[in-house]
Amino acid sequence: MKITYLNTDLDIESKSDVSRIVEEFGEDVIVLHHEERRGYEHASFEISGSSADADADGVINSFCRLVEELPKEVREIWDGCVSRVFDIGYESGSSPQNFRSEIRASTIQRVAQIGASIVITIYPESGDF
Repeated sequence: MKITYLNTDLDIESKSDVSRIVEEFGEDVIVLHHEERRGYEHASFEISGSSADADADGVINSFCRLVEELPKEVREIWDGCVSRVFDIGYESGSSPQNFRSEIRASTIQRVAQIGASIVITIYPESGDF
């Protein structure tokens, strides 16, 4: 099986209500979940309409644009989150011999400017879990 980029989720966690962020992202995202856990508000998003050939760098830039365009009062909610994580998912495999997925320097700068971090999650090949 081929090593494959799956998607990039944006996961946020806050002591405050994040409903305004969910509202402002609107139809540009799919809300995977939005709930309270252990006294924190959690929300997880995917970019809607992501094509199968999209790459992590492009998806992260799409999320950064959404955050950069938030109205000031909603951006303050974003800035108050205790965690803002781009979770890049890959499915492992045995080919090709190596796999590269670049996150450009300009993208890393945008991620830092919005106070987020990047996590990489590697899932076992389908059927192996």
